[in-house]
Amino acid sequence: MTARKARAVPAIGDREEEKSMSQVLPIPACLSRGTASVRACLLFLTVATAFLARSSDAQTTGLPLPEGATLREVFDSVRSNSPLLGAAKARVRAAQGGISSARTWSNPVVSFESEQMTEQGHATGPSQRETMTTAMLPLEPIFQRGPRTRRAQALTRASEADVLTERQQLALDAADAFYQVALAQVNVTATRSLAQWFDTVVTYNSVRVREGVTAEADLIRSQLERDFVLNELAMAESELARAEADLQTFVGRASSSTVFHVRIDSLPLDAAITVRVDPISRPEIEAARQRLLASEAATAAEKRMFLRELGTMVGIKNSGGSGSLVTGFTLPFPLLDQNRGNVATARAERDVAHFELEQEQRKANAEVFGAERAARILTQRVASFGSGRVGYLARAEDARRIALGAYREGGTSLLQVIDAARAWREARSSYFETLFAQHLAVIRLLVAEGVDVLDVWPRTPVGENQ
Repeated sequence: MTARKARAVPAIGDREEEKSMSQVLPIPACLSRGTASVRACLLFLTVATAFLARSSDAQTTGLPLPEGATLREVFDSVRSNSPLLGAAKARVRAAQGGISSARTWSNPVVSFESEQMTEQGHATGPSQRETMTTAMLPLEPIFQRGPRTRRAQALTRASEADVLTERQQLALDAADAFYQVALAQVNVTATRSLAQWFDTVVTYNSVRVREGVTAEADLIRSQLERDFVLNELAMAESELARAEADLQTFVGRASSSTVFHVRIDSLPLDAAITVRVDPISRPEIEAARQRLLASEAATAAEKRMFLRELGTMVGIKNSGGSGSLVTGFTLPFPLLDQNRGNVATARAERDVAHFELEQEQRKANAEVFGAERAARILTQRVASFGSGRVGYLARAEDARRIALGAYREGGTSLLQVIDAARAWREARSSYFETLFAQHLAVIRLLVAEGVDVLDVWPRTPVGENQ
């Protein structure tokens, strides 16, 4: 009779049920219990159905690929429609306008004078009219044009380097947001699977309690554990929602009805990501170098401001029916203002630019050194996880399966089963957290070496879809 009862007990942790966890909802055993339990289960089914409906809507209204967005697609969106990149490019156009201004001559100054003269004592006699028309051309642009042009060109090149810097920073921020969504998806999937698995444990213990095979303590404990996991599932889903909102700022899909998922790679990245690119100079260093050149040109321009308002004049004077040619020039004497203050300021700003360039070089060297070490450490750690039937995740699955089998045979307690189940979920979270950290470490290494990640990132996934 005991054997017949054992055959009537449903199986726990069926693999086929686990594979279909994102499409099928289990029917809670508490529907067969009291009214309060029925209401609670109906509420659970309502929430779960809404979540599945949201997931189904995400596949139709999210990114084009039904299996989710890849990091390459996120990078393409950042490159094509990022407002920050648009602002950086607009600053380049503004700097180019400075070149045009530096090369333009100052406007000439035209003056006209008219004087009516009468002889003394002959107010009613004929009067004479004297007119003079002159045009003055400032000569300051002649000796200021070179330094000003060099300064404007250097600032333009610095702005172009700032565009590359902005691209690199956006790539890092977008990748970080992408993997935050990926990790949140892993946690949600694992927690939902654990909740469904505990629901089968509740169903199993409900049957055993009704048949008098086991005490009700195991049923209550399994129900409490399932409810606790459901709370964790709600927290994980809220974290996923926030992570998706952060990622939407990079892809330009801020609609409240738009929800999408990402495609996750389950293999570590190679340091070269299958694309061999010769590293270029760090854009931050190039921008600092160009700003140093601009400050040196500004210093030269201030030194040439020793003579200001230098100009030449030419005109025609007409007096009493006779005309004459008038020429001259203006030459201020620098007795009081010799522009020493502006020259000192320009020299100090040049020194600031020099120190900033040195700091950028030190920072770049340190970032390359740290990124190489971090990528190497995490790559070695991910490689130690193994794969297939002998890997880290496979061992966690085997431990849970063995604990379940022992519990069904009466060879272990419910607490040991709960511990094995939680260890399985923690193993998945730990594995993917380390894996995604390794992905980000490789991306940071590429950025530290001056590689434009938005351009060279491969379009095909480097690992298997999870």
